[in-house]
Amino acid sequence: MKKIPYTLGLDIGITSVGWSVLENDLYGEPMKIENLGVRIFSGAEHPKDGSSLAAPRRQARSSRRVIRRRRHRKERIKHLILSFGLVSPEEMDRLLSSSQEKSVYELRVDALARALTPQEAVRLLIHFAQRRGYRSNSKSEEIKEGAETGKVKQAIQENRQRMAEKGYRTVGEMLWKDPLFKRVNPDGSLVLTVHNSPDDYKITVERTMLAEEIRLIFHTQRALGSTWAAVELEERYLDIWGSQRNFDEGPGGNSPYGGSLIESHLGRCTFEPDQPRAPKSCFTAERFRLLEFANKLKIVGHGFPAEFLQEDQRRILLEFAMTSPNGTYAQLRKKLGLSEDTFFNNLYYGENEAAKVEKKKLGLMPFYHTLRKALSRIEKNAVDTLSPTQLDEIPRILTLYKADQSRIEKLQELGLPERYFPVLLELSPSKAMHLSLSAMKKLLPYMEQGFLYDKACAQVYGSHTGSIGSATRSTKLSLEMIEEISNPVVRRAVSQAIKVINAIVRQYGPPEVVRIELARELSKPKKIRDQLEKKQQNNAAWNDEIRQQIQEYKKEPPTGQDIVKFKLFHQQNGLCLYSGKNLDLSRLFEPGYVDVDHIIPYSISFDDSYNNKVLVLTSENRQKGNRLPFEYFGHDQDRWHRFETLVDTQIRSFQKRNNLLCHTLSEEQRSGFKKRNLVDTQYLSTVLFHLIEDHLLFAETGNYKRKTQAVNGSITAHIRKRLGIEKVRANGHLHHAKDAAIVACVSPGMIQKITNFSKRRECAWTKEGYVDYETGELLTKEAYEEKYAPKFPPPWPKFSQELEARLSEDPRREIDFLHLSTYDSDEALSPVFVSQAPNRKITGAAHEETIRSAKEPGGTVSKVPLSSLKLDNSGEIADYYRPEDDPLLYEALKARLLAFGGSGKHAFTEPFYKPKHNGQPGPLVKKVKLYKKATLTVPVGHGIAANGKMVRLDVFYVQGEGYYFVPLYTADTVKPGLPCLAVTTSKKDPSWKKMQEEDFLFSLYSGDLVRIVSSKGIKLNLAKSAEGPASLTVQDALLYYGGFNISTGALNLATHDGRYWQSGLGGKRLSLIEKYQVDVLGRYSRVSLPEKRMRFSLHGIS
Repeated sequence: MKKIPYTLGLDIGITSVGWSVLENDLYGEPMKIENLGVRIFSGAEHPKDGSSLAAPRRQARSSRRVIRRRRHRKERIKHLILSFGLVSPEEMDRLLSSSQEKSVYELRVDALARALTPQEAVRLLIHFAQRRGYRSNSKSEEIKEGAETGKVKQAIQENRQRMAEKGYRTVGEMLWKDPLFKRVNPDGSLVLTVHNSPDDYKITVERTMLAEEIRLIFHTQRALGSTWAAVELEERYLDIWGSQRNFDEGPGGNSPYGGSLIESHLGRCTFEPDQPRAPKSCFTAERFRLLEFANKLKIVGHGFPAEFLQEDQRRILLEFAMTSPNGTYAQLRKKLGLSEDTFFNNLYYGENEAAKVEKKKLGLMPFYHTLRKALSRIEKNAVDTLSPTQLDEIPRILTLYKADQSRIEKLQELGLPERYFPVLLELSPSKAMHLSLSAMKKLLPYMEQGFLYDKACAQVYGSHTGSIGSATRSTKLSLEMIEEISNPVVRRAVSQAIKVINAIVRQYGPPEVVRIELARELSKPKKIRDQLEKKQQNNAAWNDEIRQQIQEYKKEPPTGQDIVKFKLFHQQNGLCLYSGKNLDLSRLFEPGYVDVDHIIPYSISFDDSYNNKVLVLTSENRQKGNRLPFEYFGHDQDRWHRFETLVDTQIRSFQKRNNLLCHTLSEEQRSGFKKRNLVDTQYLSTVLFHLIEDHLLFAETGNYKRKTQAVNGSITAHIRKRLGIEKVRANGHLHHAKDAAIVACVSPGMIQKITNFSKRRECAWTKEGYVDYETGELLTKEAYEEKYAPKFPPPWPKFSQELEARLSEDPRREIDFLHLSTYDSDEALSPVFVSQAPNRKITGAAHEETIRSAKEPGGTVSKVPLSSLKLDNSGEIADYYRPEDDPLLYEALKARLLAFGGSGKHAFTEPFYKPKHNGQPGPLVKKVKLYKKATLTVPVGHGIAANGKMVRLDVFYVQGEGYYFVPLYTADTVKPGLPCLAVTTSKKDPSWKKMQEEDFLFSLYSGDLVRIVSSKGIKLNLAKSAEGPASLTVQDALLYYGGFNISTGALNLATHDGRYWQSGLGGKRLSLIEKYQVDVLGRYSRVSLPEKRMRFSLHGIS
């Protein structure tokens, strides 16, 4: 362990953790880059649509349960039938295994008119067990499920109406007799259609309708003298037939998913860990959130500081929220009697009119109003009869339990009138607070008095963080601490960050301070992240267009500041806002003509956004200095009035207007600016912040009271831009380490440097010229800047150069060129090597869903919809199976495809009928058989399926022949032995070469590091959008394994930083392949060979 005083910087994204260790001086300020690196990992979501990686597994598990329960139900019914002696076991098997002459649907109609034989009865009873109709065990979930459930319920209602109108006695009679459920072939024959198709639920009926049919059949058969139709059989049959597991019980047996998952996964209170979190819909929780909203709300006036509500205004808001379920900000404005030039501080007005923005609903006490409205359908003002306990318990029950049966049992315990139950069962609240009811009830008295949340928490618990004492801190953070993070994307990112922190602390000891920056899109849904990315791409394209326009006025390449000037020029319609004069576009990039001014000086606000920037004449900017526009010329009433008019007519952004018209800044506002723009206050940053702050052991040097700091990305972006540090995401992963180093530098000392720098630049100029603060003499601009503000202050001298040197391929040589006193001449410096987390999890389906015929060797035969057909390059139907068996059909299909340009999707939008020899249309054709070549397949039942996910690649070496690769799939993990057939590109499995165990070297999982040596050279291709040579040829390289192509027998590889890749490297081209292991910090070492070839067990690798 190398123990030094240091700052740890973390830049955490969706699939990356950049980290830096900066050595501190005696005052806790960073002075040297000790180490830095990047950890890369796969995101915990589907990369295309952002869906959960667990979703396919959940769906498959759900399908297995349905199949298992249906099979179990049939077995119980078969056992019941045999116990009543209707048929013998042999007869039962014969009836179920062979096709019968009469349709079971016709038997359902016959059962209403004649006595059925026991054999016919058995067919009916088994048939009903497989098709039980629709039933939901949760009224609320049925309402919530939306469009699809709506179609199902509509179909049920239509079928009920059809039965009533046409006099059908049972569902079976309707299905057998009604033309709606028949399909007419071109030859006039009728075919019964009794299965729903996608988006068509016309066959759907309710379970109660089938239960009525079963009872009618039993009743009729007894009346007709059938001895098998005993009342006892009827009751026991219906008991089994109608059984359905309660949703809240979960699966049976020893399943880990048994019981109420919602209740078991409910987190614990921040302040009282022995208490469960309260549902958000509880009355106490909604009142708590209402008070939190009312106590934080401020009213903003043009040019005046934001102010909290007065006590009478707060009372009006609280009363309004309790009586107005759909109350808007506009209505609240009217209630509070606010003037037109005041605004709400928690709304983003942008460039919109206040009336439009304030149509937004307040959304306060939502479930209370939902409950009030629901109960009023039963009894007027019924909600007023509920006790405070009932107002909390009703939402708790409805949140934790979803099955009607469970809910009714719990609601009965509250002593509620049963007439309330039907409307209560329709409600389905969700989500929970981070506090328990107990904690909120202790805080509410202070919140009612107007205390802000943190102040109320301080009164009751001493702090608003729920932090723990230093006695329980550790040098190792536990992954158990993040179990309550429900978002899988966030949880994986935080877990990797914890691994990085633990590794750094093991090497360097406890840090003095940790600074973190969390990607703002981390917790957002995939759809929102895609929108943000699209917006960034559009902005980049717009900037490219602007660069081209600027070059018409400026011969040199445009700078970033030129783009800002150009945008502001057009936003302001070519006017200098401070003087009102027209700006000359042709002189826009002329030095000393115009400046980009921070409206509220950067030294005060640290706000570098467009809402705090204006384009003004340089002379105006120099006279304004370190002041607000009002402080600059507000004493001149005429000029200020003209300025207000100009701002109101030219500036559409509400925030920018507010900044421009601000009269003065209170100390609270000044500190608030810095807090907003320097500290990241998003929820996930605070979660990680408290995890580190409360549990990590820090070095006790006395330099920092607050040991963990969440840094806002805007300040790191500003520092990076002003220091000229480039960030090109397409150039690989190393930019995360750059960001982490800058994050670590956002220290109090650095903030003071930036503040002083900004002040000097803002305050330098007076009417007389530039004043020397030390001597009072006047200086030229050049002399002043050389002495006081030559350039943006770095964290320490040569920081930017040192950072680039440490990220270079030879940091020792580059550091020597810089002659830095903080480095010893014999200090070993290694290039940054990106650590990639290997994926050794065995997940996914054992095979693809489609089960194909195994008639043909070396391939599979499967039926596909006609819309999947297409023509190959020779004009024939691609992969069509045995066209010679029915040439008439084949030629007709081909002709239809040719008529529509070879597109099956367009060719078969209308029904296609098989042609007869006489030219008349025959039966309807929906699917045909295609043949697909296949290498590795999985036998499933009487067919085969394509393999699922490749789990790993086993590498073998045969003396005198070279390297061979054996792919292992998910299906192989449940087989008694390991596969031993190596891919050979000239042959198809099972003719691949058989490997011997003694020739095994090692196994590769995605993300494993290998060293590749090839005397012929390895060509590496530049990644898309990356900068650099289009390709590189190397003979010896460390590369990350990314996958294997069994068709070509080639490895997919990439450089550690993701900048170059290779996807066609076959084993025969390799002189040497070695496996390396990489730790979290990027330190790698060769693995001793050969490894033991690990086998699979039910619990993973053994």
